[in-house]
Formats: sequence, structure tokens, C-alpha cells
Amino acid sequence: MTQSKRYLAVGCSHGIFADPEALAAVLEFKKRWKPHTILHLGDFVDLAALRSGAMANANSKDRAQSITDDLSQGLAFLKELGPKHILMGNHEARIYQLTDSPNAVAARAAQSIVTEIEECRKKLKATLYPYHIRSYAQLGDTKFLHGFVYNVNAIRDTAESYGCKTVMAHIHRVGQERARTLNGVSGYACGMLARFDMEYAMSRRSTLGWSQGMAWGEYGDNFCSVNLIERIFGTQWRLPI
Repeated sequence: MTQSKRYLAVGCSHGIFADPEALAAVLEFKKRWKPHTILHLGDFVDLAALRSGAMANANSKDRAQSITDDLSQGLAFLKELGPKHILMGNHEARIYQLTDSPNAVAARAAQSIVTEIEECRKKLKATLYPYHIRSYAQLGDTKFLHGFVYNVNAIRDTAESYGCKTVMAHIHRVGQERARTLNGVSGYACGMLARFDMEYAMSRRSTLGWSQGMAWGEYGDNFCSVNLIERIFGTQWRLPI
């Protein structure tokens, strides 16, 4: 039998909007679990000031969000976490797309951010995966990705799209759903590490379903177990070990 290894997967820490208590819980669990492999499933930065809506609206509050502080905090957490697999989410993908912007100022800022992300990746000796539907990390029989679907069936639809067990971030909630496939696989979502009160989402009803969390388990050549830790708003973190 293949000797199993331990892993830890998190996502959606969102740079300057990360919840310090959530980050501390992840780092504490890392210390206890001692994973062989760590994955960050994307949106390790937020960069609200570079959202298309913010850039187009001179009165948008997001334009005042510090790019420097956001990038610095996002990369600082990556360095503490020490992932060997870093998946880009939609927030990182936005930056890479902006490097080709006809707006010379935006393109220069984006290229500077990309350079810092690449330097961080090199220091961590990690693999950086592009935000692409065919791009994912794989442990045993399970695919790990940021996620491309954002609806009530996102977990199920993602597992069905790939036809295997999947672990995603993106939807800011912890969950597990069975896929409607003959081989009986399940999809999982590891939740977020961001604050529950991010300003640009405060009026969205969907935020009432948000939860913080992480995924963990063991894997080998042909298997991967998935366990979920969840913290909902107004409760304390309770780590299983």
C-alpha cells in the first residue's frame, strides 16, 4: 500500500481583508497537523482598487484601498503558510490581464504586482497555477482548484464538470455536495479566510451564507480524503486536533 501523506488547503484570504483570527487558526492547525503538502486555492490578494468597476468610477470607495498594503499582507500570509501549490483566483487573474491594458499606468502597476507575486513563488519554491478551467493541482484522485462557478450549486456543478472529487474555494462558504455521476464522487468547498464584513459585499444577501474554513486530510497515489473545518459568523474556531 502507498504510504499516505498529509495536506492542508485554504483559499480566499483576500489580502488586506483577511481576518487575523482566521489566519491564526490556519497557522495553528498547520503546526498541529504538520502537513507534507499545503495548497492555497487562490484570491490571496484582493486589490479592490484595480477592479474594473472601481477604475471606471471616480467616486468608488474601492479606489482608496491601498494596493501596497493589500499585496504586502497577501504575500506575507503566503510566506507564513508555505504552500507548494498556489492557484490563482479571479482576483490574481485580473492583475495578469491588466498587464496588457491600454492604460499605461494600470499596465505598469499590474506588472509590478506580477513581479512581486513571481518572486514570492520562487522563494517558496511553489508551483503557480493560472486561472484557467483546465488548470488545477491534483493529490491522489482529487483535483484542487479555485473555482469558476458562483451559485448555490457551485460545489456540485464543479465536481460534475471534472467528473471526480474536487476541492474549491471561490464561493466563500464551506460545504460538501454529491455529484450526479455514476462513479459517485463528491465536491467540497473550503470556505474563506476573509472578514465577514468586507465593505464592497456588505449589501449582498449571499454574504449571510459565508463561512470561514479549511480542508485537510491524507493522500496517496490513488486516493485523497477530505475533511472540512468550518467557522460561521459569531462562533469560535474549534480545531479537530
